[in-house]
Amino acid sequence: MEKALLARLDKWIKEGYTPEEAVGKLTQKQYDFLIDRDIDLDNLLLTPEQQKAVQEVKKAHRTCSPNGYNKKYPEAKQALYRGLVAHLQGLGAEIHPREKENFRDLDFTVDGTHYRIVLSNPRK
Repeated sequence: MEKALLARLDKWIKEGYTPEEAVGKLTQKQYDFLIDRDIDLDNLLLTPEQQKAVQEVKKAHRTCSPNGYNKKYPEAKQALYRGLVAHLQGLGAEIHPREKENFRDLDFTVDGTHYRIVLSNPRK
């Protein structure tokens, strides 16, 4: 079916329709079918210059800062996290610090048993 639809598009373009008009002649169901099959209609709709630009954007190397993402944590959450750490240390727990403090995951060991507390503030 997809070959038939693509052949129909080619036929319309050869008849003088622009690629946009040819794709516009498809029914919504036919268009959705082609999209669901991962058929790349960009090669019909985009000019060669636009296709080059798309390829360059896809090739662009996205980098993060050397320290990674710097998330700002609410002061109340930081205080709660630090309070839990202080309380657990008072109980004799061994705190296992994360490589990067995230004020969410707290790993510790008490009497040889490993625990993890995950602080989350669920959205409503």
